[in-house]
Amino acid sequence: MANSNAAAKILEEIIYDIFTRLPAKSIGHFRCVSKHWCSLLSDPKFIKIHLTLHSHKHLVDKLIVASHFLHTITFTHDAQGEIDVISRKLDFQQLSDHWLSVDGSCNGLVLAIRRGEAKYLINPTTLKYHKIPNFDLALPVSDSCSMYGFGYDVVNDDYKVVALSYYDIDEPDIVDTFVDIYFLRKGLWKRLGSSPYDHSLTDPASGVLVNGALHWLVSRTSNNPCVLVAFDLSDETFLEVPVPPTDYNYSFFELVPLRGRLCMFTSLSKDTITICLMEDYGVNVSWTIFRQIYMILLVHHCVQ
Repeated sequence: MANSNAAAKILEEIIYDIFTRLPAKSIGHFRCVSKHWCSLLSDPKFIKIHLTLHSHKHLVDKLIVASHFLHTITFTHDAQGEIDVISRKLDFQQLSDHWLSVDGSCNGLVLAIRRGEAKYLINPTTLKYHKIPNFDLALPVSDSCSMYGFGYDVVNDDYKVVALSYYDIDEPDIVDTFVDIYFLRKGLWKRLGSSPYDHSLTDPASGVLVNGALHWLVSRTSNNPCVLVAFDLSDETFLEVPVPPTDYNYSFFELVPLRGRLCMFTSLSKDTITICLMEDYGVNVSWTIFRQIYMILLVHHCVQ
């Protein structure tokens, strides 16, 4: 009996190890095999191990686009360098197609905004979703401008949605940008206070998640040059990040994550794009600047 139990335990460990190496789509399929496998593959410990093992694999790139509908575009690279492109419309049960934007992604979860500022965390693979409750701390939608960010707080083991809102009408007595945070584990919002920066310098943009922080291009005051700030999801504080050593006006740049690194790009002429990539996070001299000729520039949101 003891040998039989030991053999069963070893077999279970082998199956577990095999599961950790499978792609997310296969995990979704195997959850339907039995209640035991569903429980095993839905366990937070397994999900963390699976995400860690697959976080640095780049054979598959996935974009998610909101244009009334939500759809994913998957790029698969084979050993010969060929690229296969697959587009899939996402259909969620009991949710109609009124999506406005995608404002962040982390560990396969995506923050998507619907008409009326309704916010959802969705899983494009399993099509499960969580509606984020409305909160009274935000400014009125009709009088304000809001931008969002989404990421994982590794210290407190929780996912957080960060909302920045400011008045976009002439209100001389209210000039602050208010910071609100939603804690997924607790299921509640918290007003942090106001940001020390002017976030109205650039068009409302989602926070770019790199190195456990959300990044925005802002200014210290409405008349000061653009600076790059990071909102640390664990400390819940703003810190300035060094910008590339160039004479460009950074208010013309856009931020994107690229393979876990911070990237800035802009088009300063009709046929050239300038790209700045930070190789080592927080190190000023690690910025690398590229200038490429292009024909069409597609702005998209990568699923991280």
